[in-house]
Amino acid sequence: MPTKKHLDTLLEIKDNPALSQRSLAHKLNISLGLTNAILQNLVHRGWIKAQKMTGRKILYLITPQGMARAANLVYDRFRETQNYYQYTKELLTSYLADLYTKGKRGAVIYGTGQLAEITYLSLLDSPFKLHSILTDDSSKKKFLGHEVLTLSDFIEKYSQQLSEKSQKELVIISTVSPDKLQQEIKKYKNIQKNIKIINIESILKNFT
Repeated sequence: MPTKKHLDTLLEIKDNPALSQRSLAHKLNISLGLTNAILQNLVHRGWIKAQKMTGRKILYLITPQGMARAANLVYDRFRETQNYYQYTKELLTSYLADLYTKGKRGAVIYGTGQLAEITYLSLLDSPFKLHSILTDDSSKKKFLGHEVLTLSDFIEKYSQQLSEKSQKELVIISTVSPDKLQQEIKKYKNIQKNIKIINIESILKNFT
């Protein structure tokens, strides 16, 4: 039974047959010895063939059988991604609906990765109002068409809204590690009591 490393190697060879064993080992983050063993196994299965070039250089070429296996692998991974995306979105939508019934209204997304994107789409399917999107990356200015705030910019903006009594409690949905966020929020007592931080990654782990 081929392992994930076997299949990853096959896809790398499909995309770039000129890669040396050393380059493959580096890209896959495995030892040179293991890379050699995997290549020999793929040759034995008939998924790739080794073509000797000048000197000691060997070119690994994917075979029609290997191409068919690679195509199936890409499709399987696409299905896995789609299933994860849909499952996560449905779970988050349900979770947000429960928060709304408990009186929560405004939401902040912390992070700009794939999980943040799913969270954003889940918010669109909920009655929540998106307050802002936060990031630790000061170079990132936009995410899904929205302005992205740094933690300091958010704190300044939210503090002003609280002083004007125009802002109620916010839920910050953290799609990355919330450690830095929590440490920063603790510095501002007036903000801390009006913010609920939710670590979405932890919630998802409890359901998987």
